[in-house]
Amino acid sequence: MTLKEAYKILGASQKDDPRTVKTKYKKLLILYHPDSDPTGKRDPEDDDKIRQVIEAYQKIRESESESGYDPYEFTRDAFENRNAFSERNIYVQFKMYDEELPLSRMARGRFVWDPDMEEFRLFSKSVLEACKEVITDYDATPTPDLVKDIFHLMMQEYVLPADAARKLGRKVEEDDKSEIFAFGGFVKDASATAGEPVNIYLREDRAVVEEIVSGKVLGTVSFDADELYYVILPLLEDPEVEVRATVTKCDNSRRSGSRMHVDIKLVIPRNLRDIPVSYRERIVHILQ
Repeated sequence: MTLKEAYKILGASQKDDPRTVKTKYKKLLILYHPDSDPTGKRDPEDDDKIRQVIEAYQKIRESESESGYDPYEFTRDAFENRNAFSERNIYVQFKMYDEELPLSRMARGRFVWDPDMEEFRLFSKSVLEACKEVITDYDATPTPDLVKDIFHLMMQEYVLPADAARKLGRKVEEDDKSEIFAFGGFVKDASATAGEPVNIYLREDRAVVEEIVSGKVLGTVSFDADELYYVILPLLEDPEVEVRATVTKCDNSRRSGSRMHVDIKLVIPRNLRDIPVSYRERIVHILQ
């Protein structure tokens, strides 16, 4: 499929902004999806049309981000991490007249998470299901700690941090070599002067903030969205990614207590490509 054909399938133009293209894509998915017709009268060709629509949108997204996925095979409209421990389901949930329809399973495999194509809540649901299936297969007792440990390891197998950061972050600057994306977070029970730069780094699987001059640890960062834990934390360890953090404001309320808000910027090289991880050995060790 060429880029020109992809735009034609979506009824879009290269002049359209990404939000407009995404809106047209979702409308076509709803139009051709089996759950969109409560009467059950459905053209068998709609299945092929859905695949074309998904492939077309993916083609356009690739051209916008200029991100290549040469190491991965393109299968059933998504990229797979062949070394992931387990397969998982991909779910979608459509709305009709503002009413959510039942979940639909679109595919099953070792598919990596694409923020543009799969809601995070449905992604995490599918990984939790896969986690419980694995525990059952190994006849292990599903204690809360066991489920949590395996769940977090499996989540990381399905996330490509740099690719996800480019889609979830707010692009604030770019040049020929890199792009800068901004994210929000806060530190509880901490305060500093607004505009003050701070250090941020990974320690024991947490993002820690400290004063630059004194080295005083101000606390750990809570991100504004749950998915950012699986995106930003791995990038804090990547030597090719430059991390900048600045205090934006401090506030205090009866409900949430005192908070120091932090603006986090990731300088991601344009040529940086994710290498999918595999925690097979660690998961098997935990299960035994």
